[in-house]
Amino acid sequence: MSLIVSIIKKKDTNIDTNDLENQVPSPHNELFGFESCRKTLWGHDVMQLIGCEMIYSLKEFDIIVFDEDINILKCELLNILDNIDTIQSATGYDKEFIEFRVKNALEMIKIAINEIDKVGIALW
Repeated sequence: MSLIVSIIKKKDTNIDTNDLENQVPSPHNELFGFESCRKTLWGHDVMQLIGCEMIYSLKEFDIIVFDEDINILKCELLNILDNIDTIQSATGYDKEFIEFRVKNALEMIKIAINEIDKVGIALW
């Protein structure tokens, strides 16, 4: 199985999240890594060390965020890009692998922020 990033709608809203997700520009997509990445990448201790508590929690739980928490997630993802050499060294994952998946999530977040009153982001 794979981890994916999705745009999810808020309760009692009428919006087609598939249409929003289809706006993600190529080559990016919904992939956020293999299921094993929960523990070996996103849940690795290095994520906690660089201050990515939300991402680190993916080790045990799906991440579902709305409103301002979307911006917190975005900041953590940008922090991962800023610390990619450290993460690569600690986890053994290629920088390109990490960067592509982080940018997939950032592209979804860009779209979600335009509809922040109606949608959120899920990493699951």
